[in-house]
Amino acid sequence: MTLRALAPSGVPFSLGDIVQGLLAAVDGERSMTRFRDQVAARFGKRHVRFFSSGRGAVSAGLSALHARFPARDEVVIPAYTSFSVASAVVHAGLKVRLYDVDPETLGPVPESLERALGDRSLCLMVCHLFGCPADMDMAREMAGRYGVPLFDDAAQAMGAAWKGKQAGTFGDIGLFSLSRGKNISAVDGGILVTDEDWLAEGLDALAPPAPSMRGKVKLWLTALALCVLMHPRLYWIPNSLPFLKLGESHFDPDFGVTALTPFQAGLGMRMLRRLDRINAGRGSVAVQWMNVLNGRKFPSLPEGSDSVWLRLPLLDSGPGDVMKEYGVVRSYPTGLHEIEALRPHLAGDGTYPGAERLARSLVTLPTQGYVTGQDIEHVARAMGGGAV
Repeated sequence: MTLRALAPSGVPFSLGDIVQGLLAAVDGERSMTRFRDQVAARFGKRHVRFFSSGRGAVSAGLSALHARFPARDEVVIPAYTSFSVASAVVHAGLKVRLYDVDPETLGPVPESLERALGDRSLCLMVCHLFGCPADMDMAREMAGRYGVPLFDDAAQAMGAAWKGKQAGTFGDIGLFSLSRGKNISAVDGGILVTDEDWLAEGLDALAPPAPSMRGKVKLWLTALALCVLMHPRLYWIPNSLPFLKLGESHFDPDFGVTALTPFQAGLGMRMLRRLDRINAGRGSVAVQWMNVLNGRKFPSLPEGSDSVWLRLPLLDSGPGDVMKEYGVVRSYPTGLHEIEALRPHLAGDGTYPGAERLARSLVTLPTQGYVTGQDIEHVARAMGGGAV
C-alpha cells in the first residue's frame, strides 16, 4: 500500500478558510447576504438562492418550474452525466427523458436532443461535464424552438465560458455546486441563479429548513478533515477505506434538503475570491497531462469553449488505465439508461451509443492543486504512452 495518494478532484481548505467560516457563522445572516451579493455580482444575475447540496438545488429548481407548468412532467437530461442529476429529477417527483452525448465533445447530440423534446418537456437541462462548456447556442435555439425553459447546469464548470459568457448564466435558471469535488467548495452546497422574478418567488416558496446543530457540527468537522486529509501524504487513509465509497456514483433520490449555513457562506466567499486562480492552476495541470500523454485522446471542444478542466477526461482508456491511488478513475460507470432503479422513472425508450461509449472508455485525470509533474510522469509511464 502506497503512503501517497491523490484525490480525483477537490480543492483543499486552509485553516484560514475554516477560521473565516467560523467567523461568518457568528455573523449569521449578514454573511449569507454578503455571499449572495458576491455570487450575483460575479455571474450577473439578480436572484441567487442557496441549498445544502447541488442535487437539492436541482430538485428545488425543477419543483419551482413544475409549479409554473404543472402539465409538463418530463425533464430532458443527458444520458451520460452525474447520477445526482437523475436522483434530483426523481426526488422532485418528475420523469427523466434522455438525450445522447457526443463522445468527442461531451456535449448534446442535436438529433437525439430534438427527439427528446416535446409537449411534456418541463425543461431542457444541459450539463457542462468536467468543466467543458457545451454548445449553448444550439441548446438555446433548441429550447426556444420547443418553448421550454433552459436549465444551465454548471455544477462542474464554475468559471467556464462559452463565447465569452459564463457557464451557468445562459438559461432561465442556472446551477453551481459547492460540494467537495467541485471547482470551489463549502464542504457541500448548491446555488441557483436566475433573472426571472417568478422563478425566484417559486424558490422562496420552497425555502428549505435550517440544518440541525448536529448537522452544523458535522460540517465543521468535515471541513477540518478535508483540510488535513486532502493532502497526498494523508489521502491514502480515506482512500483505503472501502466503506467510505469515495468516488463511487450512486442513484439515490431519497435525500434531505436543508439551507446553506453561514459557516458555508464564509467558506464560499473565501473560495470565490480564489476561483480564477484555482481554475488557472487546473488548466496548467491539464496542459501538462495533454503534453505528456500526447498520443492519447482528449475532448475536442467546439470553437468558443473556455474550459476550466475540473478533471481532464481521457477518452480512449483501457481497463489498465484506472489508477485509483493517483486519482485516475471512471466517473460514471454506466449511462443513466442502464441504471436499473431509474427505469420506472424513464419517459420513453431510446439508444444512447455515445453515453455507452463514454461509460466504457472515459477515465478522468486529476487536475487539483496537489498534482505534481512527477505524478503525471508516473501515470504516463504506467499507461505506456506519451513523451515522458
